[in-house]
Amino acid sequence: MHNTPDIAFHTLDNGLRLATERLPGVRSVSFGIWLAAGSRHEAPGEEGIAHLWEHLAFKGTARRSALDIAKSLDLLGGNSNAYTSREHTCFHARVVDTHLEDALDILSDIVLNPKLDSDDLAKEKDVVLQEIAMVEDDPEESLMEAFWSQLWPGGSLSHSILGAPGNVKSFKPKTLKSWRAAHYRPSRMTMAAAGGIDHQHLQGLVARHFGDMEPGTPAAVPEPGLYVPKVFLKEREAEQNHVALSFPGIAATDERRFTLSMLNAILGGNMSSRLFQEVRERRGLAYSVYSFANALMDRGVMQIYAAVDPERTGELLACLREQLEKISAGDITAEELDHARDHLTSVLYLSLESSEERMTRLARNFMLFGRAVPPEETAARIEAVTLDNVRALAAELFTLDKAGLGILGPTINPAWADILKP
Repeated sequence: MHNTPDIAFHTLDNGLRLATERLPGVRSVSFGIWLAAGSRHEAPGEEGIAHLWEHLAFKGTARRSALDIAKSLDLLGGNSNAYTSREHTCFHARVVDTHLEDALDILSDIVLNPKLDSDDLAKEKDVVLQEIAMVEDDPEESLMEAFWSQLWPGGSLSHSILGAPGNVKSFKPKTLKSWRAAHYRPSRMTMAAAGGIDHQHLQGLVARHFGDMEPGTPAAVPEPGLYVPKVFLKEREAEQNHVALSFPGIAATDERRFTLSMLNAILGGNMSSRLFQEVRERRGLAYSVYSFANALMDRGVMQIYAAVDPERTGELLACLREQLEKISAGDITAEELDHARDHLTSVLYLSLESSEERMTRLARNFMLFGRAVPPEETAARIEAVTLDNVRALAAELFTLDKAGLGILGPTINPAWADILKP
């Protein structure tokens, strides 16, 4: 890895990796601690542990109560948060440069020394159960979670990040501690920071807080499962039918990732896309319709979502099929490609004005590729995508024999699945 005056990398002796980007003239510092400990690292019976630990981290440590943590972070004047994904748990903060030492002291304490109090565990279980209930109450989120699970049968990708209520209720301190000890290892930790920072100073702080962690051997990662196109139909009370389509995608490291971004922008990634214009603007079939690429480190899924009047569900599916068949047959214009290219390039450069976005971009590229990827390189890769590239990828991905269908709403007709049959 090559260090420059503004970008530097360092690996501690125990394996923890640090990446920094100095932004001259910027007083804010954004930093995050990523752990390769997400829901896909949970074996059967452990579903929801990673997310529950994210909650428990803020409930107190040996040195700080939950109130101490909240007050200390508030006094710093910035913002801090955490999230759990299928591949990571991340704790992050944004503060003024003069508060970096204090903020890092707090976040490192949260990550390394959470106190597992039985009362707090019971309370946080209840909080997570409410979070699961909120997802279930939202028809769109409920569909997307249930449909995703159907697409990865038998693997660690099949379950919800939040876990199932029964599992969450059953977790004991011993189980939680054992899982955390197996996965919160320095070799699976990456810290990234961007803003008004000095790399050597931050390196010293990180070594002070994390350098004594024992390397250990991280637990094996469970098998994730393979994509299988499924038909998932569920009747429930709602005003609309919520519809999702899926196709196998590509990994986040795939060289065609820029082509996929262009294809997604053309299909349903913005207001000028095929789906938005045809489904919403021309036919008035849906208020909400979009496509997105869900790319993991080693695999991915391309998905489409729309909400529709139940009586027009068949019409919506026929419209979606028509647009997919057109785009997979190569019906993509140079004008659409240029528009998508301008859109993605603008999004790229606008994001660079935020230290948080710079930090997240640095961390993602470091974890995926082991290096910083200059914005100019990304822009060049976007510029290099050709019409033939996009047409070839569309033809490969959007074949109806690989299509999964999920529908959740008040009216379900199994015959609707026939509309998407090859």
